[in-house]
Amino acid sequence: MTDTKPLLGAHESIAGGVHQALLLGREVGCDVVQIFVKTPSRWASKSLTADDIAAFQATKAEVGIWPVFGHSLYLINLASPDDELWRKSIDALADDLERCERLELPGLVIHPGSHKGAGEAVGLARICQGLESVHRRLPGYRVQVWLETTAGQGDHLGYTFGQLRAMIDGVRRQVHMRWDEETRAQESH
Repeated sequence: MTDTKPLLGAHESIAGGVHQALLLGREVGCDVVQIFVKTPSRWASKSLTADDIAAFQATKAEVGIWPVFGHSLYLINLASPDDELWRKSIDALADDLERCERLELPGLVIHPGSHKGAGEAVGLARICQGLESVHRRLPGYRVQVWLETTAGQGDHLGYTFGQLRAMIDGVRRQVHMRWDEETRAQESH
C-alpha cells in the first residue's frame, strides 16, 4: 500500500510577476498553487515576456511546487446570448490558454458562464460552441480546460453534474476537457 498525503494548495497572487505566486505558495507551505494567468478583472493585459516565462520556470524548479493551475479571467461568459460578449469571451479564453501553454501549466479552470435569461439549453449550447471554437483555434495545445462547479446563483450554469456532463459531452475535442476526480466520484454516488 502506498502512503499518499493530501496536497495543500492556495490561489496566490501574481502581482510582481507570475513567478511571485510560487514564492508566496512556498511561504505558506503549499504543495500546489493556482494562479490567474493575467489580471482577472480586465479584458486587456500585458503579454507574457520571455523573461516572465524564464523567471516562472526557474522559480518553479527552485521551490518545487507542482502542479500549478491557471484560473481564467472572471469576465468570460461562454453562455452569453450576447454575440459581442460571447466572441470577446472566446478571445479571452484563447488568450488565457495561450498563456497557460507558454507557462507549461496542465490546466485552466473556468467558470462556464450565465445564460442571462436565454435558458439553460441555449446557454449550454453556447458554452459547447465556444469551447469548440477555442479548441479549433489552438490545435496541438496540451493545456486542458477544467470546468469549475458553481453555486447556481441566478442564470449561472455549471451547478449540477448533469450540466457539467452536458458541457463535456457537447465538445468533440474532449482531450482538452476535464472536471476534477472529486466531482466524478460524487456523480457516481
